Amino acid sequence: MIVVWAILIVLFIAFMVITHEAGHFFAAKAVGIKPETFSIGFGPEIVGWERGGTRYAIKWIPAGGSVKILGMNPDEEIPEELKPYSYYEAPAWKRAVVVVAGSFVHLCIALFLFYLIFWPVGYQVLTGRIGQVQKTVKLTSGEVLDGPAYEAGLKKGDLVVAVDGKDVEDWSELSSALQNNPGEEVTLEVRRGDETFTVKATLLDVDDRGILGIRVDTEDTFTRRSNPLTAAGQAVKEMGRVSGALFKGLGSLFSVKTLKELVGMTPRTQESPQSIVGATRLTFQAAGQGVSVFLYVVAYLFFFLAIFNLLPLPPFDGGHLLVIVVEKVSGKRIDVRKLMPIAWAVIIVLSLVALRLAMLDIFNPLRNPFKP
Repeated sequence: MIVVWAILIVLFIAFMVITHEAGHFFAAKAVGIKPETFSIGFGPEIVGWERGGTRYAIKWIPAGGSVKILGMNPDEEIPEELKPYSYYEAPAWKRAVVVVAGSFVHLCIALFLFYLIFWPVGYQVLTGRIGQVQKTVKLTSGEVLDGPAYEAGLKKGDLVVAVDGKDVEDWSELSSALQNNPGEEVTLEVRRGDETFTVKATLLDVDDRGILGIRVDTEDTFTRRSNPLTAAGQAVKEMGRVSGALFKGLGSLFSVKTLKELVGMTPRTQESPQSIVGATRLTFQAAGQGVSVFLYVVAYLFFFLAIFNLLPLPPFDGGHLLVIVVEKVSGKRIDVRKLMPIAWAVIIVLSLVALRLAMLDIFNPLRNPFKP
């Protein structure tokens, strides 16, 4: 089993790296900057060939890939006739296109996967079926009040299909309809078995939110598919929502809380950062929950890698982009060799963090979030 996990991890990493490097490669080709080599895998070559001034190679270790762009190495000696095709001789906009292309490819992959979820594949949605009726509701102030749903005679298994005459098709719509009426009396249309009836309930006002005093039945779901046009908008909206969660997650990666977890001062939680080992395990755990969940987790990982690579630190793509911006604003060329100590410091710190997280994911893995 360990061997299988190792192979899956390597292949998953390889695909993410190759698609990222392919973005740089095709962008360089498009703007007239010369890619010297494009390799799939690492180590000795299995086979290689020259075409259009670029050497292509397939190598023995299938753990990723690489692209070497003429002039990106500041110590590289470039023949005079090739300088017009080198990275540092190119205009700032061309260099910027090459730098961001890797992350752009991953963003496109993430967007495409989200689109698949919302249209052809479909996604699981909770119905408005009641899983629990609360006899009492405890407010944040500590006050305990009678639950409106219990007072109205609602029971576990009831399905709320309308609020004040407006149909609700899922739990999200039901929650929104209730929360928008704090302290108000609402009329609920309820389906119980083959019977449909209406009841009135006066919602509690809890922090300006209407509360009925019910919990959803998390087992009662259905698959929803949007039309192709609507799905496109939903995918873009989901990208925006996920980006907020990603920036929050990146901030927590360098927090005191995470530092304490890394050194063993506090236990890990389900919100703790994970290494590529944990991320790969999560991906294959998601595969057991259906296609939509699997695609969502994979899309999230591609999105994360895209944003992470754009951090404005050397040696990330964002570090190269920052150099381009500073040079454009100041009008002065930056000697990137002077940034190498910063790049090595970043590499060392992140390598230590990644190694420690990998050890935790191997010997103290987080529980499967898809199991109760």
